[in-house]
Amino acid sequence: MRKHTETASLGSAPRGAERQTNGGVQSVVRALRLIDALGESRGEVGIADLSKRVGLHVSTAHRLLATLIQQGYCRQNPETGRYALGAKLFHLGEVCLGQLDLRGLARPFLERLSRETGETANLVVLDGQEVLYLDKVESPQNLRIFSRIGHRAPLYCTAVGKVLLAYRAAAESEALMGKEPLKPLTRHTVTSLTRLRRELAKVREQGFALDKEECEEGAYCLAVPVRNAQGRIEAALSVSGPTVRLGDHRIPDLVPLMRRASEQLSAQLGFGGRGEPPAPISKVSEPQGRIACPRCP
Repeated sequence: MRKHTETASLGSAPRGAERQTNGGVQSVVRALRLIDALGESRGEVGIADLSKRVGLHVSTAHRLLATLIQQGYCRQNPETGRYALGAKLFHLGEVCLGQLDLRGLARPFLERLSRETGETANLVVLDGQEVLYLDKVESPQNLRIFSRIGHRAPLYCTAVGKVLLAYRAAAESEALMGKEPLKPLTRHTVTSLTRLRRELAKVREQGFALDKEECEEGAYCLAVPVRNAQGRIEAALSVSGPTVRLGDHRIPDLVPLMRRASEQLSAQLGFGGRGEPPAPISKVSEPQGRIACPRCP
């Protein structure tokens, strides 16, 4: 039987498991590879399999794992001898998520959306039974929808509010919607809970929400959800503009840009999945335009 030395194992290791790694401390790099390999496993892993995955001799992997176990980063099943990630990594992951700056992470995406669409881009979160505007990048156009950081608006008549409502548990969503009749802010505001529920179902189906002059006469808004590491809706991204320039005719162009920003920001927040599959984008007729009032998106 051929004897595999550590050098031979490293020589046959996959790319990324070389002995020297761009000036990194070798023992630290090897330990991190072991943690990565355990993280990619569906369950506990034996030492032989784990050593093969990272390109290390069994004895070297064993020594590194002993240190990781001592520090709480890995654990070993006393009955099977197999290895898995330790609880300390869960704690560190929670700390890392808590340190993520949503506004700071979202800023480049808001700037890009405003530049790509020519409209005002907003970052919005749920606060009680209202939406709260955390950040914005205004449109470069002279005629634009003015929003204000810290501005609050109802959930039921804003695109961002519908996004934040649509993906919540049914009981929570019902509690947040309020009682019928909903207060009309314009002649386009949906005041029926039955109709609002239908709209929320459509949001879940197509992956985005619209506000067509429901919160402000002359204002049009399109919003998409942003997910956190647990897959829950953390925030909403939106673009808003006057109906003389922004309307249903722009949906096929806007939605791919919005979805891309949503997926990339969600990934930065730790979300690894893709959520519900988006529905195809269909072309719809353009509504009559009006001059937008500079109050809320």
